[in-house]
This record gives sequence, structure tokens and C-alpha cells, in this order.
Amino acid sequence: MHTSLACGKWSTIGCLSHHTQLFIGDVVSVTFYDMQGELVSLSFDYKIITLEQGESHAWPRLVAEYINVHIPLVSAGQMTEQGLVVGYRHNEIFALQSSGICKASVDFHCIAKCDERKVKTSDAYDYIYPENSDIYNAGTNVLQPKTGKIYQCKPWPFNEFCRASGDEKLMFEPGVGKSWAMAWLQISD
Repeated sequence: MHTSLACGKWSTIGCLSHHTQLFIGDVVSVTFYDMQGELVSLSFDYKIITLEQGESHAWPRLVAEYINVHIPLVSAGQMTEQGLVVGYRHNEIFALQSSGICKASVDFHCIAKCDERKVKTSDAYDYIYPENSDIYNAGTNVLQPKTGKIYQCKPWPFNEFCRASGDEKLMFEPGVGKSWAMAWLQISD
């Protein structure tokens, strides 16, 4: 990891700053450009392979560290009095001006969340828990990011627990709450 930027003039060409939770299988694509277009040899995809990597505070740091190790003439981090430091949630991308690299684009390819309907392999789910929890009803399928499994809200009268709020919400949280099985059926492994 870089502790300071090498000699020369550096320009900010992009930013790794997004408060998005990513999931297993999602990809962060970083594409570098010069005045002629995309620099294919420098551009890369960073695939999320664990739930921890997908945390909104973790992946910007991991991608910045990848840039600092693998991409020549480019560095990522936050400029401080102590030099360049890789931070959580927000890291700028810098390029040595003499490199000709003038832009870094960061895009997300999310397989876990596609518009309003989400699909994970052959199992469909309606929401990523706790998204829209106030409208869960019998038959609602949710992906629990803490377990990576899909749960279905049980029929009445148990479906009332699927919409629990406050402290009760923690008790009935699918797959992890003390009483989750009263409200939910696990439908994926």
C-alpha cells in the first residue's frame, strides 16, 4: 500500500465513494481512460465473494487496496498530512499526470438486486430484508443478506410477525432472530 504519492504531479481522476451494500456475486468495475479512450489493460472487475466484502464500508477500501497493488501509475486513498491513507467508505483515485490517464469510472453490476424483482439462481425473492418490511404478507419471499438465504413469510396469523417493528422486529428477523421460525420458512439453502 502506498504511504505517499510518488514524485510528480497527481490528478484526481475518480472516486470510490458509495454507500451501497453489495452482495455475493456483485461486481465493481473500474475502467480507466486516457484521451484516446478506454485503457483495457488497466481496467478491472472486483467480484464480491463474501458478505463482509460487500459491506458499504468495506468494498471501497478493498478496491482501493487492489488499485494500489495492481495498477501502475494510479493510486487510491485519502490524502492526509501523513500521506496517502486508504480509508473506509471514501477513497479518491489519483493518476500521475505524465501517465495520460485522465478518468476512472466506477460501475456496479449487481446480480442480487435487479429493479423491483430480484433473482438469485432459480430462487426468486421479492425484497432484500428489511426493505419494505411494513408490507410483508403471507408468501412474501425475502433474501436475508446476513445468511445469504431466502425466507418466505408464513400464512395468517403468523404473517403478522413478518411485519413486526421495534424490538419485536429483531426477534422475528428471518434466519437470525430468536423466534424467526414462527414467522418465516427457509426456502433456499
